Amino acid sequence: MRSELHDFHTTLMQEVAARASARGELTRTILVENLVGRLLDAEEIQDWIPCFFDGRGSRRRAIALDGYSQDEFTLDGTLHLLIVDLRDDASPCMLNSAEIKAAFSRASAFFAEARSGRLLDDRNPERPDASTQVADLARFIQEQAGAIKTVRVLLLSNAVLGSRFKQVDRDAVDGVKLELHVWDLYRFHQLAAVGGRELVDIDLTAFVASGLPALPASIGDTGYSAYLCVVPGRLLADIYEQYGSRLLEGNVRAFLSAQGKVNKGIRMTIRNAPENFFAFNNGITATATAVEIDKSDGIHRLVRVRDLQIVNGGQTTASLYNACLRDQASMDRIFVQMKLSVFPNEVAEVMIPEISRFANTQNKVSDADLFANHPFHRKVAELSASVWAPPAPGSQQMTHWFYERARAQYQTEQFKLKPTEKREFLIRNPKHQVITKTDLAKFENTWRKQPHFVSRGAQKNFVTYADAVREEYDQRPADFNERWFQHVVARAIIFRSTEKQVSSAAWYSGGYRANIVTYGVARLVKLIEDEYPDRVIDLDRIWRTQRVSVAVAKQLVLCAEAAFRVLTSPPPHWSNITEWAKKEQCWQAVAAANISLLPDLQVDLKLTGEERGEHRDARMLAKQDNAISAQVEFIRIAENGYWRRALTWPATRSLLSGGEYGILTMAAQRPGWVPSDAQAKKLMAIAKKLGEEGLL
Repeated sequence: MRSELHDFHTTLMQEVAARASARGELTRTILVENLVGRLLDAEEIQDWIPCFFDGRGSRRRAIALDGYSQDEFTLDGTLHLLIVDLRDDASPCMLNSAEIKAAFSRASAFFAEARSGRLLDDRNPERPDASTQVADLARFIQEQAGAIKTVRVLLLSNAVLGSRFKQVDRDAVDGVKLELHVWDLYRFHQLAAVGGRELVDIDLTAFVASGLPALPASIGDTGYSAYLCVVPGRLLADIYEQYGSRLLEGNVRAFLSAQGKVNKGIRMTIRNAPENFFAFNNGITATATAVEIDKSDGIHRLVRVRDLQIVNGGQTTASLYNACLRDQASMDRIFVQMKLSVFPNEVAEVMIPEISRFANTQNKVSDADLFANHPFHRKVAELSASVWAPPAPGSQQMTHWFYERARAQYQTEQFKLKPTEKREFLIRNPKHQVITKTDLAKFENTWRKQPHFVSRGAQKNFVTYADAVREEYDQRPADFNERWFQHVVARAIIFRSTEKQVSSAAWYSGGYRANIVTYGVARLVKLIEDEYPDRVIDLDRIWRTQRVSVAVAKQLVLCAEAAFRVLTSPPPHWSNITEWAKKEQCWQAVAAANISLLPDLQVDLKLTGEERGEHRDARMLAKQDNAISAQVEFIRIAENGYWRRALTWPATRSLLSGGEYGILTMAAQRPGWVPSDAQAKKLMAIAKKLGEEGLL
């Protein structure tokens, strides 16, 4: 383990150094981004805002912070504060109790100073500038003082937690609960080893002495097990207190956070008629990847649950926790019915989102929230693996732009490789050419001139993008072809080039870089539309060269500077810049800003008509490829006798139209028959329809 930890540390620091050099930024900044990114991938937090501050508060006590996440604040009144302890040693070093206590003290002192209003007091000589993200956070804490119930301080470090570490005392601040969660190098290594997510492993005997009584509910050979339980309300509240929204399946968490209201009916029942809670509430639906059962005395009891995820009933769970915390409500008479399905790891990733899809009827989760498993993502991943990018400037090596369809997939792909294979993988798939789902949504919505959506955070922006692209993909799948993917990469290159240029710009004073970049790139798109209505940016040229030209780079800087001026000078009623950036009015102001147009930019433009013609050609080629794929897939499943099974399946006749049933009959009764392109597509659509109704 010591050797593995050393290798993990070495790889981490090499990746950080390479990215810091490529972006021209401080190693510390990139390391913080890297570690926070791992928490985002693990869904420990949903989004984050960098917020670097190091100063003194009242009585000269040290206060510091590196970032925060308020995305789950609307769900359960929890605010996450991030503080880091980073080392530049060549080998992993130790993180001792005194250092942990000092870091926790600085972060909790920041919260106390902000909550009291002292941090922004005009008499405070170290108060942050009003136009910084630190000031935005301080104002938010002060304004929401009564609503913030829990502050989770996340201490991130590339050092290793000492074996003698003792939990730091966590005093409350004016009734606000403070929690400390230490993420050291070892914990990050463990996170990477299990595929990018720290599993929830609950020993139920710690909450219910003999375990939770459960009725086995499996039906036949289904490939999974199921149980029905009656769960004490106190148990749900306690495990939510310990594990937080990690218990909620990711799509459900995003939905509830966005909705922003705790169900008043649930709360009223808890407070006024707890004995009726079981009758009034529909209960919860949950999943797990493994359980431990005690069968003594003829009774089945759940004693341990691995990777528990609540896929329906998140509102109920959070409400019970809030009732305990806010109302001091008794849970003695509250019970909740639970349906628990247990899936092996290899099918859990597919089945859990599907259960979430069908189980959510009370507070319906939109299709956009469940978009992560749409065929669109498989198509993008397929393109990223098959399309070779031209060598970057100064290189002879062709590479891939790796699309990370599943959480931590880039890391997971490397775990199964031998050292020589891993080196080859990294050469073909460089770290700086990884595009995640939320990256894709960020690049595309920016290009669609929606920087105010991008500024709302990675998860919310992803849902917005999903709403649009899901419909587009379903209606015109051939549009999402090799050339489309090349243009995605070109937009990624533009975006990341702008990030680097903003960081080194003379006018950039630090903070809000993410907002400045998305607004700056969107402004470039708008500028060209206005000034050259018959032209577009030549994305094919950027793809071929794998970089932006000098002219495009200079124009981007001018657009980003204009965005910076508007963002940091909000109207009086929008003193919080972070919130101002989320508004359409902000985009309208940036879009109207006067920007000098560089004449050299014309070289990087192409005629709109030419672009449309090339788009049509690429679409036609993709249609031909799709037709061939449909014929290949038809033959593949015909070899397994699928079409004969489909024809004899009892429900088929009632599900299909006369024409559909006729072509299915041909496929089932004519061995060796190869359908035409159109027939193959119809048959695959029939297979999809029957599959949705249960035919495998």
